[in-house]
Amino acid sequence: MAHSKKDALYEATNWFVELTSGEATDTDRKEWQRWLNASPENRQAWEQVETVTNCFMGLDSKTSIAVLNRPIDTRYIQSQERRQVIKTLSLLIAAGTAGWYGYQQKPWQVLLADYSTAVGEIKQLVLDDGTQLVLNTDTKLSVHYDEQVRNVRLLQGEVYVETAEDPNPTYRPFILTTEHGTIKALGTKFSTRLIHERSCVNVYEHAVEVSPINGYGDKVVVNRGEAVKFTVDLFQQKMLFDASILGWTKGFLVVDNMPLKTFVEELSRYRTGMMRCDPAIADLEISGAFPVKDIDGALRSITKTLPVRVESYTRYVTMLKPA
Repeated sequence: MAHSKKDALYEATNWFVELTSGEATDTDRKEWQRWLNASPENRQAWEQVETVTNCFMGLDSKTSIAVLNRPIDTRYIQSQERRQVIKTLSLLIAAGTAGWYGYQQKPWQVLLADYSTAVGEIKQLVLDDGTQLVLNTDTKLSVHYDEQVRNVRLLQGEVYVETAEDPNPTYRPFILTTEHGTIKALGTKFSTRLIHERSCVNVYEHAVEVSPINGYGDKVVVNRGEAVKFTVDLFQQKMLFDASILGWTKGFLVVDNMPLKTFVEELSRYRTGMMRCDPAIADLEISGAFPVKDIDGALRSITKTLPVRVESYTRYVTMLKPA
């Protein structure tokens, strides 16, 4: 009986679920190997699964198969979330390669996060090698260290990084990955933020090397005091920035002559709900250091320095209007 590609994809998906269930036995793994060798269609289907799980697990191709020989590490995903991702993964594989690549940047990826912050939360972390991270509000990231590389993938939000000297005897580059490309640390302190269709990098010490995913090998070195924004295809001209913007790591939004509309957009990142600025006052400029843990206090201080008033319709809707 002919074995269709669709059948092979469903079987490959089922094998993936079985091998990562935490209940697979040596007999199961031998059966999987026999199935894999049974036909070119099976091997082709498994390669497609491997492509998906490679991104799903955040691993390189050399280790993805090895991971399938042991239960999924709970650091990657909790059991309930894991079931949801597996269900999504099964649908993507069944839809074929085009379905996967058309969907791979969708929000389900945030389920892969090892670490996350809620809206308004700022969290400090120290990784196994001593690298220090500070996660800004509503941020999600995953971490994967192996013998070849130290990789942090920023899935959402913003992170500040202070890389540590790698204790591993074999050199492992530190690479921060976003959906748009990679930032390779050259012994450094830097921050990365995802904004709409681009990644933004600010360097506070030493340098980083930025490479867009579809940049055809193009790279740019960003030095201390420089910032760059990049998409999947290219990076914009480097520019200078004020290091005071790092105030968020200490819980403050530090601004200097920032348009009120932009300021409200930044402040709204730290509160659930909607915060808007009336167009009539959008161009007013504001300076100062405002605590992101006390949004109401920050808003009150604005009314003391600018001709504006704050109207709250519910705890989730706040408007700034002319006084």
